[in-house]
Amino acid sequence: MKYSIPYLGYILGFGIIPFALTFALVGLNFKTAFQGINLVPLNVIVYNTFFFSFFTALFSSIIGTFLAVGIDIISKGKRALSLLIMLPYTIPFTSSALIWTISLYGGYGWFTYFLGLKFDPLYMKCTALYAVTLVSIWSSIPMPFLIMLSALRSIPSYVKEAAEIDNLSLSEYYFRVALPMVGKAFWLSFLLEFILALGNFDLPYVLTSGGPGYATTTLPLLVYEEMFSYDNFSGGSLAAAILSIIATIPSIALLSLLRSKRTGWISLKIRIPNKVFKGIIFAFLALMLFFLDFPVYWMFLVAFRNSSLDFHYPPILIPKCLTSSYFSSASIQAVPYLISSAIVAITASVFTIFIALPSAYEVSKGKLKFILPLSIYLYSLPSTSFVIPLYDFFSSEGLLNTWWALILSTPIFTATFAVWLFFNFFLSFPKSYEDAAEVFSIKRKMTRIIMPLSRPALFSVFLLSFIFNWHLLFYPLIFTSTPYNYSFPPEGAQTITIFALLAIGDESINWGLLASSALVAALPVMVVTLFAIDRILKGSYSGGLKFI
Repeated sequence: MKYSIPYLGYILGFGIIPFALTFALVGLNFKTAFQGINLVPLNVIVYNTFFFSFFTALFSSIIGTFLAVGIDIISKGKRALSLLIMLPYTIPFTSSALIWTISLYGGYGWFTYFLGLKFDPLYMKCTALYAVTLVSIWSSIPMPFLIMLSALRSIPSYVKEAAEIDNLSLSEYYFRVALPMVGKAFWLSFLLEFILALGNFDLPYVLTSGGPGYATTTLPLLVYEEMFSYDNFSGGSLAAAILSIIATIPSIALLSLLRSKRTGWISLKIRIPNKVFKGIIFAFLALMLFFLDFPVYWMFLVAFRNSSLDFHYPPILIPKCLTSSYFSSASIQAVPYLISSAIVAITASVFTIFIALPSAYEVSKGKLKFILPLSIYLYSLPSTSFVIPLYDFFSSEGLLNTWWALILSTPIFTATFAVWLFFNFFLSFPKSYEDAAEVFSIKRKMTRIIMPLSRPALFSVFLLSFIFNWHLLFYPLIFTSTPYNYSFPPEGAQTITIFALLAIGDESINWGLLASSALVAALPVMVVTLFAIDRILKGSYSGGLKFI
């Protein structure tokens, strides 16, 4: 139990207690909370939340599955194409929203131009929710793809050989054999994406701020609005409690899925000639690659061209009149925000490893088994489940607008996820190393034996934690108010996602500055993420993935 004490202490103080206090705040001020919530169309907001979450999870999981099939079929260029599919995952939600803001701009954006739309769907009440959900699907596709690809690559070679001996076509192999075998991975990706979309504050907030009217307001936005627009923390607690209850349902489903031995996928007898099947899959792959990667190209293009080319019909889609002035200006202004993001992401990631790895090791040995399901449940809860009690705590301790507020609050997501990943790694950890440590009476076994031999998992968890912290907008928006001012002790803690968000006011004036701000926020973590994903893909091609 000694290895798990720091982790248990952390999740108690920054997870379980704040979660319980969220409900307690509602009970203490129920009348005030209800009066505040009663002023908004709660039924519309709950509907928006379910619509946004369900269709994000459904379409991203289906598209990700067929993209994984396409990559599994091809013989060359798997890693390169996989990295192109994963490109949207490398970009913070804030930058993604900024990219799509200028992509959907009526008549002048590339997306509306190709669809022949003369209006901006984000500004129309009847289309705004569909547009926001589309952007969410775009940013969510890579993770189901990675999960399904790793699952398909983990199918034993003898299964494929047996399918060839039985003269099964490719369509029969995938629909009758392969997909039913990895059906559990599909539902895992669906539930994970549904859970993540339930708590997604960034995209609706940056794209539309919940408008027009309440057309795209979701429960995470309602929590924020109740706190800061209406100064009604009780109403925010009630909205957070409602969202927590809703999130508990897929959390329980996820825990049940992980324990279940059923695949949950029906075997279908679909026989399509191999050439036709490949043609369909490759055409779909090409279409999705364009959909996934062209927005990133658009971000680079707009960031490095003259603003006189922005409002041009038809939009200019090739490099022309290039300039680095906007990117240079944004880079200089972004320095204090980059410093805060780097310090918070690195420190929180190191802290995550030091509390999660020892606990996961202990759980993998059959001790304190409740830690794993508790960790998965806490990971599944949206950030709104903890934010109001944490805000009160940081305010009372004078930690608001400091790096400490972010460093202490974010590991409730990264550490809980890390326990899950480390647990899977330690299940196959050779027992001979532990036996050798006991025979030779090696002290400090954790730091001298376990951690050094866990470097692959440790490095992957560090990178995933770093990426998560860099992408954050909700907590920095609530816990910080000014950028780092180069003082010591440090004051100000706004992160790079806040810097990118500040550019949204210039969207109708200078697209170059907006795209440059999005690029500055995205570029450092894009490099880190592509490196991390490349490592993960190398692992998946050698027969399965341990960390996803």
